[in-house]
Amino acid sequence: MADMEEQPIEAPTVGRRCYVGNLAWKTSWQDLKDAFRECGTVVYANVMQDHNGRSKGWGIVEFETAEEATEACTNMNGVELSGRPIMVREDREDRDIKARGGGAAGGGDGSERPPAPRRERAPGGGRGDRAEGGRGEGGRGGGRGRGRGDSSASTGLQVVVQGIPWAYEGNDLKALFTEYNKDYDITAAEIVYGRDQRSRGYGTVQFASQEQAQMAIADFHDYELEGRTLTVKVDMYA
Repeated sequence: MADMEEQPIEAPTVGRRCYVGNLAWKTSWQDLKDAFRECGTVVYANVMQDHNGRSKGWGIVEFETAEEATEACTNMNGVELSGRPIMVREDREDRDIKARGGGAAGGGDGSERPPAPRRERAPGGGRGDRAEGGRGEGGRGGGRGRGRGDSSASTGLQVVVQGIPWAYEGNDLKALFTEYNKDYDITAAEIVYGRDQRSRGYGTVQFASQEQAQMAIADFHDYELEGRTLTVKVDMYA
């Protein structure tokens, strides 16, 4: 039987965009474009902003070719930019859409965001979470001794922050807020640890006023930090 003609194997579609996280607040789209030019021809760069026009800490860089984007992911990940080590990876949303043969997401204006990682279970979602909350830097210290089921005990001064990078400690959590807005008056910032002394991926931040707590929610809810999406809400048990 005659040999069948070998069919060429179609190469996988690879996106030309990179997701860049952990950006310093002062990093602009021009800074991003200039920093990535050494990897190839940058055709688009943008830093995402909140409703107040302040950086969300992440951005998108698009190259002329997929090879250039791959080089950027390899060579720029962990490089310090404006005093912070940035996280660079392929823009997964862009790749998925191209692999499906779909159109552009967000119209190429950088409005798309990477898929949010699995959220950590909120405090109070299980017995173990609250029992382990006393571990960490000096205990919880945020008035969590009030009744678990009595949400009326909330002072409105403390917020729960979920999706925190695993390596963060209490001081890092506090600095995250104070570096963003120096007017924040934070009285306590703590990470919740499990019995194995590892971070559970969430913590609490206590402010001097309810107004500041609400401001923090507006500033940081859905904020992208080192590839994770923060969830910030009032702590109903403190």
